[in-house]
Amino acid sequence: MVGPEGTKRISKTDTYLNVAEAFAYRSTCIKRKYGAVIVKDDVVISTGYNGSPRGYDNCCDIGECPRIKLGMHQGEGYGLCRAIHAEQNALLNCSREQTIGADLYLAGINPDDNSVHRAKPCPICSRLIIQAGIKNVYLRVGAKAGEYEVVPAQDLVWHL
Repeated sequence: MVGPEGTKRISKTDTYLNVAEAFAYRSTCIKRKYGAVIVKDDVVISTGYNGSPRGYDNCCDIGECPRIKLGMHQGEGYGLCRAIHAEQNALLNCSREQTIGADLYLAGINPDDNSVHRAKPCPICSRLIIQAGIKNVYLRVGAKAGEYEVVPAQDLVWHL
């Protein structure tokens, strides 16, 4: 989490990325924890984190991840994954009317040591973000203030 320096406030961007990071800690994924926040006109519209559908066992509950078990990396084997991604959950919790022109903030955490993982939406999430009318995606790429990238949704990699 980014904190303030002395009496200075942190930027709005780092604030919203902190909120996304806080939700990442609620993630039930044992491979990678992600949190997402959708913001429009400086109002938080929706939040999400990655985990199994409501009422179903999570990987942290059953103690294993099928993708880890098979040695898969980011972008591989999403059909085997039990989780709904953070971006997907955030988009499911609001309407398209609310997301048109909004920004999405995304933070990733490595579960082993709680270090920042360079956030990046998968192609499926990128398609959904574009379709929802999101304007920009803010990606936390480091643990310090200002360590983020801004990607216009239209520039996301949505197919391979």
